[in-house]
Amino acid sequence: MTVRQRNPSKNDREEEEDLSPSKLVPSANSSWDKCIDDEESSSHENGTQQPLVEAIISTKQQEHQKTATPPPPPSALDNFLSFYSTFSYGTFTADQGLKILQWSSWAIAYLTASSSLNSRFKNKHISPSFRHIYNDLSMARYALRFYGFFQSLEGYRSGSWAGGTWENPLIAKIAKYLMCGSMLIYYPLEHVAYAGWQMPKVVRVDANRFSAVSCRYWCAYIVGDFLVSCLKWRELKKKLTEAGQRLLWKKKEDDKDGIITALEEQKTIIKNLRHVKIQVIRCLLFILPAINWSLPNWATDPWLSEPVVNGLMLGEAYTCVYQSIRNICG
Repeated sequence: MTVRQRNPSKNDREEEEDLSPSKLVPSANSSWDKCIDDEESSSHENGTQQPLVEAIISTKQQEHQKTATPPPPPSALDNFLSFYSTFSYGTFTADQGLKILQWSSWAIAYLTASSSLNSRFKNKHISPSFRHIYNDLSMARYALRFYGFFQSLEGYRSGSWAGGTWENPLIAKIAKYLMCGSMLIYYPLEHVAYAGWQMPKVVRVDANRFSAVSCRYWCAYIVGDFLVSCLKWRELKKKLTEAGQRLLWKKKEDDKDGIITALEEQKTIIKNLRHVKIQVIRCLLFILPAINWSLPNWATDPWLSEPVVNGLMLGEAYTCVYQSIRNICG
């Protein structure tokens, strides 16, 4: 080991001259060497102690994490509230909730209107009360449609209503021009009809007529939605077949990572396909009421009876909420 040497000072030299050869005295260099060795030994000990201290601290932290009490799992109420917050966040899902209340109120009012049920419940005010709720919720949903115009404009400009990128270019074109374009006309007409019903002395228009015209554009939207859904259905079926073939190929190759990727892809396609199928059902439930409300005399001489029209709307409301729940839950 190389030891750093110190140059002797004047006092050191004088001490060396006064010492007799018979006396055994350690030299200045030996004392300096000891000092240097002590410093190196001390620094070496400090250097070895630092990682040891860090290791002890890390071990204690790990033991603390193991012994720490894990947080309790969320309760059923917490899970429900989390799901409900996600569901009711947007105006679209909020309208779905109101739609359920609206058509369910109509169903209760219709079912309790018969004399036999009235006598069973012993309350003749049940049916009129739920009919009143049904009418109020109908007007409330008109108010929510004030959000629709700008949503339609955003979909027209961005192409977001196509629901992603598709191989068939007709999907994006129909979604943009037929679906978004029809809604850009539908919503202003609905606003005029709403104002005419609510403020007849201020907005002097034939509200029923404006509502009928708006529903014709709604019919155009439903037709476009149905066509887009059918085209997506066909494309997704093709992709599902291809994904199944890739999965079989990966299994033959015993490619575990490839198998996992193919299964995830297949799962995503099945989920999208289920959404599209439900959308087709909703379009079929929508189309007859939309045609009925598009006719000039829909309010005074309807083409379809109230139980048929509202029954279809009730079925669509629950189908729509089921679709949203499946999308949220995966």
